[in-house]
Amino acid sequence: MKFSSYLLIFFIFLFLFQSTNSSNLISQSCKEASKNDPNLKYDFCVASLEDASSNLKPPPTTLEGLVDMSIQLTKSNGTNMVSIISKLLKDKDFDQYAKACLRDCFDLYSDSLSDLDDAVAAFKRKDLDTAAIKLSASLDTSDTCEDQFKEKKGETSPLTKENQVYFELNVISLAFLQMFRQHY
Repeated sequence: MKFSSYLLIFFIFLFLFQSTNSSNLISQSCKEASKNDPNLKYDFCVASLEDASSNLKPPPTTLEGLVDMSIQLTKSNGTNMVSIISKLLKDKDFDQYAKACLRDCFDLYSDSLSDLDDAVAAFKRKDLDTAAIKLSASLDTSDTCEDQFKEKKGETSPLTKENQVYFELNVISLAFLQMFRQHY
């Protein structure tokens, strides 16, 4: 067998080992975090993070990498929320009240993206207190957005499902950050 064949086999085994390692890390971390936080759903945590890690080369193999990946996933979802809200604002079916709520939600999510950028920067500096404060600020975004619509009787939010996903991703990021703080 040629050297290049051995090299290819080595990289295949390395990739499989890293993928298995990452999957175990995700499963164990989600299990631990879900025991300590009633807002964190184990199945959602595993599914979200395994999907996200499958797009990373290499996937995270440490809790530190998992914290970073979870914040980046939350940020990606927040960016998607801004896009969804932008499209909804162009929809003529919404009355003025709903559009005002959507504009507020747009501003909330835009600010939240800034908070998440700050959280990433703070985490990279190992300023874990600031990272936690910024993640907590981002966590409130989805609830505040959802509450906008509840202020008018009979109004329903077109973002309920998306707000819930964003909330849960923030919960994961905060829970993993807390776990990292305990081990750091």
